[in-house]
Amino acid sequence: MTKQTSGIRQRSVRVERKREQARQEILEVAQTILLQDGVDAVTLASVAGVLGMTKQALYHYFPSKEALGRSLVAALVDNEIEALIVAIEDVDSGRKTLGTLIRAFYNHYIGRLDAFRFVYCQSQLYSGNAAELDQDTIQKEINPRTRHLFDVLESRIADSTASKSQRIRMRKLAFTAWVSALGLVTMLGVADAVNDPLVHSDEDLLDTMSSVFDGAAVEWVN
Repeated sequence: MTKQTSGIRQRSVRVERKREQARQEILEVAQTILLQDGVDAVTLASVAGVLGMTKQALYHYFPSKEALGRSLVAALVDNEIEALIVAIEDVDSGRKTLGTLIRAFYNHYIGRLDAFRFVYCQSQLYSGNAAELDQDTIQKEINPRTRHLFDVLESRIADSTASKSQRIRMRKLAFTAWVSALGLVTMLGVADAVNDPLVHSDEDLLDTMSSVFDGAAVEWVN
């Protein structure tokens, strides 16, 4: 490699690093707007305004509102999975893993319902909006993140001597626990939107769900 070629590559790396830093800053601002002002407030214009950029300059990093929305969903999923894994790995007993997962999911989103809606509700409710994910984003960005979460869950609740069929059952149980947590937060989001609280308290529901799934994990693994 010549000195000139090496210099070109180093500049290219620096440029790409700066570009990625700028993208991350844009996504952080978009997330702040989402949490403060709601889903509808996340636009290229609003993000550019906070950053002191022109809307045209923002196109250099995100060519459309849809592109920004897809990247924001991926970033929010990253935040969710990181929070869940930290909570799971902080528990001494694998027998409490699924209850911990459910509570961690609830704790992560209950004060951030607009983030939850942005990730899990928009594409089902609206066609052609910013959060509608294409297959490329799902396969390359979302699926690897979720697979990692369930790898961690499986390793926590399945005994080291567990057979392949037992591990498949444990993974399915872990997925069901995660879906149940998602369903609970969905219902709480609906209740919040119409100002009609659920009959049972959040803590009672969390206790019930946790005991059911932790009990099932112990029974199924034996």
